[in-house]
Amino acid sequence: MDHPFRSAALGGFNKQDVLSFLEEQAKQSAQAQQQLSQRLEGAERQAEGLRQEGEELRSQLEEARRELEGLRQQRDSLNVQLDRANFDLNANREQLERTRQELEQTRQEREALRGRLEAVTPDAQAFVQLKERTAGVELDAHRRAQAVQEKAASDAQRTRRQVNQWLQRLGREYEALRSQVEATAAHAASELERADACLEKVNQMLGDQEAALEQLVQAYNKTDLDRVEAPVPLPEE
Repeated sequence: MDHPFRSAALGGFNKQDVLSFLEEQAKQSAQAQQQLSQRLEGAERQAEGLRQEGEELRSQLEEARRELEGLRQQRDSLNVQLDRANFDLNANREQLERTRQELEQTRQEREALRGRLEAVTPDAQAFVQLKERTAGVELDAHRRAQAVQEKAASDAQRTRRQVNQWLQRLGREYEALRSQVEATAAHAASELERADACLEKVNQMLGDQEAALEQLVQAYNKTDLDRVEAPVPLPEE
């Protein structure tokens, strides 16, 4: 459909109609540029939001890493406590062994004393009294050795139970934290890839719009307002 330009008296089209047409085209171009600017601002705000979300995800990932490091330090501390408990257990065993050695020495001394008494004095009463006293020393030493052994066994059992509980809790917390870190990292990577894709689309759209605008400016600059040429018929709508 041809544009309804009025004919001029000297041939051609009416200059005012042509100018009005060009002004309308310029107005439409300005509106299109404004819409493009608004879309660009919206895309920039969306990209900024994605960047902020990416930063938050990175912060969460860093916090998770710090918590994991804290759990590792706690595990190392538990290992130190376990080594200390093993050291105490070995110390108790050494004390028990010394008590047993003292008991054996007491028995040997008793036997030696019994032999001397039998050889030196026929007094059975003195021998009985000495025997009873020696038996009391042996019983007391045996009781002390048994108490030390029972205490060492109880301390070792309690220490093992506490260490096992700590290790189990540490394992559960480590697995939960590892799952959270993996999920957070995967989500952060996905969001960053989506943000990069949006920015690439925005850059491509800006390039296309700049090329179109440059073509429109060149076409407009070629228009000579002093010499009116016959306009090219517009395509039918």
